[in-house]
Amino acid sequence: MNAEQFTQALTEFSDENYQAILDGAALIIEQDKGLTLGKTEQAFVIFELGDESFDSVAELKASLIDRAEELIKEYYQFNPVSKLHFNNQLQRLIQEHGANAFVSMPGQEATVKVFVDDDAVVAEGSESPRFKYGFCMVLSEKMLPQAIENKVKNWVQSGSAYDDYISVNVCRFSSADMENIEHSDYI
Repeated sequence: MNAEQFTQALTEFSDENYQAILDGAALIIEQDKGLTLGKTEQAFVIFELGDESFDSVAELKASLIDRAEELIKEYYQFNPVSKLHFNNQLQRLIQEHGANAFVSMPGQEATVKVFVDDDAVVAEGSESPRFKYGFCMVLSEKMLPQAIENKVKNWVQSGSAYDDYISVNVCRFSSADMENIEHSDYI
């Protein structure tokens, strides 16, 4: 969900939902394509009332819409994109570049590597300065093109590609957890 989509979702969110936020519910990003309500301690919270106070639903709505770009940017700094969203975007990139481009194996380096920028899954080639920091599928033995296509399909569908994305970003996503621990009542 980018800032424009987030703003649109906030605009369409019902007054009853905004009232629920004023009453203590959290605003949740659902599968990177919609908004829902939930508890403040659950995953994918983009906004909770906290110490802020608003006199009306209209004031809360206006504030969130005004801060939409800032909120979504901060959200993706500390939250991964959903597996469904990641897989759909990666499938599109594989169709665009071909499965072989995403594979490193003996005698062949990947020609593109995967990155996630906010909510967008992107592929960058070796000309990119951050190419060496991206991830791709790594095979321990050389394979034929048809076998590579099957391996890449399984890499995505099994969730291994998503696991690789999480592994590459574990420090970034863990920092939000550490921040929550430092501010919890248990310390």
